[in-house]
Amino acid sequence: MKPAGKVLGGRSKVKVAVVQTPPVYLDRGKTVERACQKIAEAASQGAELIAFTETWLAGYPYWSEGWGSKLQEWIPVRVRFYDNALLIPSEDTDRLCQAAAKANAHVVIGCNELDSRPGVHTLYNTLLFIERSGRILGRHRKTVPTFVERAVWGFGDGADLVTYETDIGRIGGLICGEHLMPLIRARMIEQGEDFHIAVFPGAFSLHTGPKLEEPDLQGEFFWGHTLTRAHAMEAGAFVLSACGYMTREDLPADFPLADTVSLDYAHGGSQVVAPLGIPLVPPTSGDTILYAECQADMIKVWKAIIDTVGHYARPDIVRLQFMKDEAALADAAKQALAGTSRDRLEMTAERHELSRQQLESEIERLTEKAG
Repeated sequence: MKPAGKVLGGRSKVKVAVVQTPPVYLDRGKTVERACQKIAEAASQGAELIAFTETWLAGYPYWSEGWGSKLQEWIPVRVRFYDNALLIPSEDTDRLCQAAAKANAHVVIGCNELDSRPGVHTLYNTLLFIERSGRILGRHRKTVPTFVERAVWGFGDGADLVTYETDIGRIGGLICGEHLMPLIRARMIEQGEDFHIAVFPGAFSLHTGPKLEEPDLQGEFFWGHTLTRAHAMEAGAFVLSACGYMTREDLPADFPLADTVSLDYAHGGSQVVAPLGIPLVPPTSGDTILYAECQADMIKVWKAIIDTVGHYARPDIVRLQFMKDEAALADAAKQALAGTSRDRLEMTAERHELSRQQLESEIERLTEKAG
């Protein structure tokens, strides 16, 4: 664990990598195998933090989705999509954890996750965080799937909007359109990040036409580039922006919805951004692994000027309310109420100039409000 107040875990620099390569589309087993190979390859070049793109395991739903879909073609695709979703934990995550441990590197990988609760069949757009020892740190489910994505994934509950402390610093991440949610980004910044993983299915524009979603090959129009650079400055963190890469040749030969697939924007476009908002590695296309050396002094110098959760914050004017904190607090209060003697509860109420009944009522109110 890093000493308190130390950026990058007290290190002077950390080498990072972004894996921008196609998955074995809708084949979980083979994609896990490819992930292990890429983890080893990146680690062999000295990378201690390795990021993969959005739902890399085992593929983003690039096909057209809607009521107009041809039923006999849609059914086998959705069945295959379901069958190749990832359970956390599982034998597949064990393999990924073993690869991370063998490589001695932290790994963050996008996946289609299947809810593991009995009787629940919801899929989520998820980021899986694995520590270099091979331990799962946690996961983050996308809180709001974007546009037609809502036909594919469920909504994350937001309880996983946290960062993870490691020996190279605090690591957090968000998925695609979440970077357009100011309060969600503020929550991550508030938690403290040395490294922020931002994942996307590709680099695209939404205003250049003629289609709603067009590829951004020049790195000029993709809103993700703008927002990840802004997030780097606001968080005072390094941002690993991982954009999906895939070609039509990477589709299974028997893929039923091949005629509806849009892959023009899945050309990559990944970048690594320094805390000042300047790319250390500019947007890059193609099948590759991007590497960058992240220096602790870059964080220290920037935060000497702008520390958005420190001297550049005004909690006396505005504060961020994280509803999951309130829910946890109310639950703890209810448990405390159940386990507290009558005399002690009355002493607490008296100290705050309340009756015991008022205190109990307020605890119940907070519990109901938190849901």
